[in-house]
Amino acid sequence: MKKGSIFFHPIDGSGPLTISWSSKPKGDAIEAKKGSGVGFFSEAGTLLCVIFDDVLSDIDHQFLEFESITIDLSIKKGIVTYTITQTGPSTPTRRRRKKKSTKT
Repeated sequence: MKKGSIFFHPIDGSGPLTISWSSKPKGDAIEAKKGSGVGFFSEAGTLLCVIFDDVLSDIDHQFLEFESITIDLSIKKGIVTYTITQTGPSTPTRRRRKKKSTKT
């Protein structure tokens, strides 16, 4: 995933923070399962944008968890960093069983 654009303009020490990875239309917001905020996804499920509801400007740590992705946000001394982790169900691998040789 390409580097996201961060939009953060706190008033009185806090405010909403947006990270956007696309300039495409965002569509409907999907509320995070855990954390305070929303995400916007393409029809194919690609993450387009997230908005954290209220973030402190000096130091903060938050995350937004969706169906298959988690965005972890940290702010230290006013510097914003984030990581994205795939959390969706992994596809089970099928193992083939080797047949024992019957040759003697």
